[in-house]
Amino acid sequence: MFGFILLSGYLLLAGIGVWLMMSMPRNEIIRGLEKTVPWILRINLFLLIAAVSVCRRELWNFVKKFWNRRGVLLVGLCITAFCMTAFTVPRTHRIFYDEDIYASVGQNIALDGRAGQCNYGTFEYGEYYPHWITYNKQPSGWPFLISLVFQMLGTHELYGFLLNNLIFSAAVLTVFLIAWHLSEAFFASFISALIFGLIPHNLIWHNTIAAEPSSALFAGLTVLALIIYSKTRLQRHFVVLAFLVPLACQMRPESILIVAWTVPALLWLVPGTFTERTSWITGIPVLAFILPHLIHLYTMRGMSWGAGGDKISLSFLAHNIATNGIYYLNNRFFPVIFMLFAVIGLFFTRRWLKEKLLVLLWFFIFWGVFLFFYAGSYTYGADVRFALLSFMPLSVLAGMGCGYTRDYLVSSGFRAGEKGRQKLFSFLLTGIILVSFLQFLPLVRRIGQEAWGARYDHQYAEKFSKKLPERSIVLTHNPAMFLLWNRNAIQAYAGINNPQIIGHLMEKYAGHVYFHYNYWCNADSAPNRNLCRAIKERYFLEEIACEREQNYVYVLYKMEARK
Repeated sequence: MFGFILLSGYLLLAGIGVWLMMSMPRNEIIRGLEKTVPWILRINLFLLIAAVSVCRRELWNFVKKFWNRRGVLLVGLCITAFCMTAFTVPRTHRIFYDEDIYASVGQNIALDGRAGQCNYGTFEYGEYYPHWITYNKQPSGWPFLISLVFQMLGTHELYGFLLNNLIFSAAVLTVFLIAWHLSEAFFASFISALIFGLIPHNLIWHNTIAAEPSSALFAGLTVLALIIYSKTRLQRHFVVLAFLVPLACQMRPESILIVAWTVPALLWLVPGTFTERTSWITGIPVLAFILPHLIHLYTMRGMSWGAGGDKISLSFLAHNIATNGIYYLNNRFFPVIFMLFAVIGLFFTRRWLKEKLLVLLWFFIFWGVFLFFYAGSYTYGADVRFALLSFMPLSVLAGMGCGYTRDYLVSSGFRAGEKGRQKLFSFLLTGIILVSFLQFLPLVRRIGQEAWGARYDHQYAEKFSKKLPERSIVLTHNPAMFLLWNRNAIQAYAGINNPQIIGHLMEKYAGHVYFHYNYWCNADSAPNRNLCRAIKERYFLEEIACEREQNYVYVLYKMEARK
């Protein structure tokens, strides 16, 4: 009888999902997701925190185990990782204007409770009104994390950067914990975390507002939770794992592939999980949490990702394998010695065979998924950020390889003074790793010419925003930027498509309506250039501020209706 009730629960949830996707109009589904997704994420996070709090005794016992010099070293590494990415790496956006959109969705979740970017928003004496909300094709997991910071500290672009800086420290600790629970060897675990913290593109992308850092972290937390559960077989540890999975799935579109790792890992390490009644009971809320995300993925299918042709195809495989494989070997962007240690860790360490193969599967899933993607090449613009999802498993293997190398060097010498030799080779290998990173410091400190037009647009837009009166509004292709700076903004197309709204705004703000002549007015995009030209023809524009970069012109105009 109980089994029948449980099966009915799963069928009911699945049936609701299928019914929604098959019968409801797309626009209604999207409006429902806007309101539902933030609440689902909040409840999921609350239950995850509650599940972790139930494990507080194990957590405290673990902390006590490192209440010594080793713990000081680990805390020092995490603090150093934060400082490295926050103060060594230039703080800048690297994917325009996606990072502004993530922060805008976070702003709307925090202040309005809806998951979507705002295309027309105003602040009336400190109160935020998002008039036009557009549901974003990207999952809302990362914007939800941003929204939590915005709710606590207020809306400011800087907080998105600082959150990713903190995520970097948390990821370094996560790598250590994964390696520790696999090997229980401090040196190998510490080196795993150190290697992860020294990967150049890791440092670079953790000082942005990109979604990849959170995606990598939550995948790593899921792996950690599963490894702990496989060792303890305690049901409360399974519950933590179960509530982590839905959150991990919603950071990026490919994040759902963590399920493709979790299921075989459970079957191999803890096959009895799927015979436990309590596991199937826990699965009911997990399915409820992940169902809106499945509906999101279904609803967003077929969306344009910046390409006119195929997005996923076998035709991209050969090129992406070549570029994404050599990335780890040519010592240009990724220290090849880290890859060498990872190979040693994979093939020469005799213990942890199952675990090593699962770590390798973790790498192949998140490295392999982009091989079929049109923009999956690490040399395609800023898409090297996709490599971040592969760094954790490589770091774990590299730490094991470094630990094996040290032990081999110690055992191959005289037995006398073994502890001294162990310290010597520990310092030597750590020194080699640190020295190998030095040649990448110029890369880490470099902004580069990538997206220079959009970068200067963002820089000058912030400068222009400070010239806007409190009671004013600006037409721009990127309202998210101005709204994050607490300035009223509306999409530029309203100037042509919604002239009655612009007339109302000119009355409401006593003529203080402005037009931001921005990156899209300069770029080789006929529709956007035509829109900017049409606004110039329709309205009288008075130049307020102007900046130039190469052949691009960025202007803030005050708009008036032509008589």
